[in-house]
Amino acid sequence: MPLLVLSSPDTCVTKSNILPSAIACADTSTTHRPELCELSALPTTLGPPLAVGKCLADLLGAGLTDADLARVDIILTCGVGANAATADTLREVFAACPGVKWVHSCSAGVNHCLFPELVESPVVLTNARGVYSNSLAEWALLSCLYFAKDLPRLMAAKADASWRPYDVEELRGKTLGVVGYGDIGRSTATLAKAFGMRVIALRRTGGGSGGDGIASALYGPDALDELLADSDYVLMATPLTAQTQGMLAARQFAAMRPHAVFINIGRGACVDEQALVQVLTSRAIRGAALDVFNVEPLPHDSPLWTLPNVLLSPHCADRTATFQHDTVRAFVANAALFAAGQPLSSVVDKRAGY
Repeated sequence: MPLLVLSSPDTCVTKSNILPSAIACADTSTTHRPELCELSALPTTLGPPLAVGKCLADLLGAGLTDADLARVDIILTCGVGANAATADTLREVFAACPGVKWVHSCSAGVNHCLFPELVESPVVLTNARGVYSNSLAEWALLSCLYFAKDLPRLMAAKADASWRPYDVEELRGKTLGVVGYGDIGRSTATLAKAFGMRVIALRRTGGGSGGDGIASALYGPDALDELLADSDYVLMATPLTAQTQGMLAARQFAAMRPHAVFINIGRGACVDEQALVQVLTSRAIRGAALDVFNVEPLPHDSPLWTLPNVLLSPHCADRTATFQHDTVRAFVANAALFAAGQPLSSVVDKRAGY
């Protein structure tokens, strides 16, 4: 059961039946891609990978033949930034591997993995659901505390060596509205509840029901404005789909409370960024904490850089020291299920987009 890894290797593409050290932990070829060492724990029926590369041309240039590609059962796409395969390259490799049965994305969002041929096929798509939830939840609570305790005021006073006591806000008793109540949203809700916050949540299948033990109320998509109007902190944790693109625009921001804080750890394109800049500039809402943006890297001339009521993170809220190792290990655990003929975990609804 051959495996292909779509990601930039450190130096060159490696055909592993020629140079199996592509996944050897001690080999210098993994110096800048050490997470690939985790593949050494693959079931023997799956590993080592047939090849590691970023695109079809690289794979063919490494010596793979059409017969090699026809043997591929699994495509693993991993890496971040310049090391990650794009939707176009994945689509090209997918077309060249007629026997593929499973595609896995080492990211939680799969909008870059979806194309008609994959969606319409019986091929299973899985993702890294759960791998990034804890780190993103911690960042979301940091964002709440940043505004509740007025961290900019503290830092300014420290810089001036000025002793100026002031009243701080508690999170206890405040309402967190979670837009997108998947694994990341629920992880954040769990932390928020531990702080004594009231949690309400919106999900695609919600509405018409009570709470779930964490959220006190679950809203359906048609009740977005109601959730926004009832929240002191609004967390955006949705994947990017046709339904969520531009989901929060001027009308939705107008429904928010003047003291509300908007937090986005989902996808930048789920928000009308121009409308967000307008409400932040006019102080129609208290502020925003943003880890994702419409265009990344965020352009130097974006007003978001200079707005004083914005906490800005360069899409690294989940970039822990071990995050790439963690996500490859999650794939390896799933691969054990695949090798045993058992149902895979973290299966994506390809039509829904998550």
